[in-house]
Amino acid sequence: MEKQIKRHRIFSIGLEYYFLFIITLTLSIIGMVMIASASISVGERIFNDPYWFIRRQVIWWFISFIFFLIASRIDYKKYRRFSIFIMLAVVGLLALVLIPGFSIESGGSRRWLDLWFFNPQPSEFAKLALIIFFSDYINREYVKDERIKRILWPPFFILCLVTILIFLEPDLSTVIVIWLIIFMILYISGVRLKHIMGLGFIGAAVTTGYLFLEDYRRERLLAFFNGTAENGGANFQIDQSLIALGSGNILGLGLGNSVQKYAYLPEAQTDFIFAIIGEELGLIGTMLIVVLFFLFAFFGIRVCLRTADNYGRALAAGCTGMIVIPAIINISVVTKLLPVTGLTLPFISFGGSSLLLNMISVGILLNISRQNLLIRRIKKDINNKIKSDE
Repeated sequence: MEKQIKRHRIFSIGLEYYFLFIITLTLSIIGMVMIASASISVGERIFNDPYWFIRRQVIWWFISFIFFLIASRIDYKKYRRFSIFIMLAVVGLLALVLIPGFSIESGGSRRWLDLWFFNPQPSEFAKLALIIFFSDYINREYVKDERIKRILWPPFFILCLVTILIFLEPDLSTVIVIWLIIFMILYISGVRLKHIMGLGFIGAAVTTGYLFLEDYRRERLLAFFNGTAENGGANFQIDQSLIALGSGNILGLGLGNSVQKYAYLPEAQTDFIFAIIGEELGLIGTMLIVVLFFLFAFFGIRVCLRTADNYGRALAAGCTGMIVIPAIINISVVTKLLPVTGLTLPFISFGGSSLLLNMISVGILLNISRQNLLIRRIKKDINNKIKSDE
């Protein structure tokens, strides 16, 4: 029996594990290829180096892949011991990024710490930290006492603190993603629907108020609902995106042959890289990306449903949501199904912090999948042992 358990520990990899691993690698490799194509113009224009972006993305890919493998081997239950410390550290980083001298300002926002070797984005770390913290706390405290106060203090207080700090950057889109992920975790954890709806009402009210605080947010919203109006050029980016998608037709113009990336479409290598995929690889290329994310969601949910303990189930749901929710929003924005936001496409858009944290979250998901299969096989062996003894 001991030999069988040791064997399972070595070869305990199931269907979900293989598919999630392959999908993640495929998306990230497609991302590097498309960044190499989409960033040539902006790299030449800003840094006098057409390969500036792709060189950094390749370096971050190797770093992220190492952490991806490490996370897939670490027992996900160990994160529970450090969840509050991870959360407090991230809150500190979010506060630090607002202090001039410690951060980089770009496009009117302060979202990146200014370190000599790299520029991390604390809001990306906040996603994973909140997933671990909420998955632990809700399934440790709320299950004992299903009252709203178990959510309000300290989880909801910390969520609001993180929300305010990210609002001050400002970064509304990341806040929306975080809240949607938290609602997924609350639902999977069995939190009462009336409690979820109450928190959802508060979040919706705050977000609506925040939308109308700045003129540019109002312009984006009005431009979305009135697509034919100029609105001070608020429709320019999405118009260029639709031109790129339309130009690609079914088969695309060919890899590297995009026209929109030459200063026509802003953020071609980040927020709107999906439009460049559509222009160069056509409908076939965009459908491939959509199918890959759909399969990721499917197998991520399978891991979630097959997890025995509540903490692991919530953690698997959060890690899946961390990839799928931004992907849905980004693709919806690029295709004009949602107003313009500043969200990148996971694994594909340029960005070191995003790639690193997304890879780590998938690594955690793979570890949960690996342990699920191990437990099922050990139980099966025990049952067979009992039957043979009888």
